[in-house]
Amino acid sequence: MRKLTIFLLIAIVCFAFTTDVQKRTVRENGFDVECYISLKKLKTYDADKIYYWFKSGGIHQSLGNVGGNVLHNLHLKYYRSNQLAEKGNFSYGLKTGAWKTWYKNGQLKVNQEWVYGYKNGDFKTYDSLGNLIIKGKYKNNLKDGYWIDFIKKDTTYHKNNFEFKERPKTLVERILRKKDSIEKVQIKLDRKTKRRNDSIKRVKLKLKRFNKKRSDSIKRVHNKAMKLKKKKTDSIEKSLGNKTKKGFFKRLFKKNK
Repeated sequence: MRKLTIFLLIAIVCFAFTTDVQKRTVRENGFDVECYISLKKLKTYDADKIYYWFKSGGIHQSLGNVGGNVLHNLHLKYYRSNQLAEKGNFSYGLKTGAWKTWYKNGQLKVNQEWVYGYKNGDFKTYDSLGNLIIKGKYKNNLKDGYWIDFIKKDTTYHKNNFEFKERPKTLVERILRKKDSIEKVQIKLDRKTKRRNDSIKRVKLKLKRFNKKRSDSIKRVHNKAMKLKKKKTDSIEKSLGNKTKKGFFKRLFKKNK
């Protein structure tokens, strides 16, 4: 058991000393930098990604290749006042995860999300008082979606490296919009047809009322004529009746005499 423990300790020590990650401390451009380098040699590089590497006591960057040991793991940059200026992580020379920078007064300046050498995710910048200046998102190193500039009070929409004042409609939205447009035209046509039919109904109703009114007027005139005729007939009959009665009495009185 004792031999096994000693063997494990030796193995751990050997592993610690044979790790391919080593710490480096650099002073450049007024900053103190603590970083780690990987002794592992990369076989391939992405031509469109920026790699960060260490050589001759300095940190360098290049597109699609390296000239030294790539930076790996935690990366810290300090002002001479020992105030943290930048913090992030590398994955074999490529920025990944959240990268933040600070002003000398300790206020957060930039918060940027990276995914293996590409800007991916939220991006925010602040002024030295902590006020948000710009807010947006990146997708595969390109601005994506809505970006807001709080100083200019301007909002733009970004898609596939193009900038728009408003978000362009998707294919589905265009189809639905076209469908809505057709439906609107149909609704407008239906309303027009309904108004025309209603107008025809109103004309027919008006004509029907006119005909009824005329018919009623004719009936009234006819009834008035009939009443007048009956009155005249009754008057004649009454007059003839009176004459007949007078003749009857005359004949009756003559017989008595």
